[in-house]
Amino acid sequence: MSLLIPNTEKVARILAKNWIVNGIILQMAFTLRDKETYISVNRPAVASYDSDVRNFVETHPDFYADESKTKYSRALLNVGEIRATKVSFSGITLNINVEVEPRDVFTKSHAGIFTRHENRNVKTGDTLYIKSLDENISADEVLLEVRSRLVDLAKLEYCGL
Repeated sequence: MSLLIPNTEKVARILAKNWIVNGIILQMAFTLRDKETYISVNRPAVASYDSDVRNFVETHPDFYADESKTKYSRALLNVGEIRATKVSFSGITLNINVEVEPRDVFTKSHAGIFTRHENRNVKTGDTLYIKSLDENISADEVLLEVRSRLVDLAKLEYCGL
């Protein structure tokens, strides 16, 4: 089991230019790609955050926020608020957990936002059996609601490299 990130900590989703329109973060910024089990974020509280993000943006030009390549944009989220995310379907709150865990295999500040049902990571294309409804539902519907909630929680910021 991973060490938990404190509820008071913030995480940052580094944003590609096309994930922001007129100062609004689009839901696509929090979309899981095929076979992904978590949304990548970084932890500003970790000492290597600035260099980790700089290295990432320098190798992914779509993540520069300006033409002079001196800024990036991020969606800043509170970990406790992410964990408090509830998912409802047909008026029933589902047994879905949204968790933030360190994933420092890539960089020391890397973390992931996981959506889980009955302790299993939810991925696009999955089908989830919901006992309280006695039916299967699409994981994509669950992930769409989580994305919507993350957008609502996110604070858009522009930061220097």
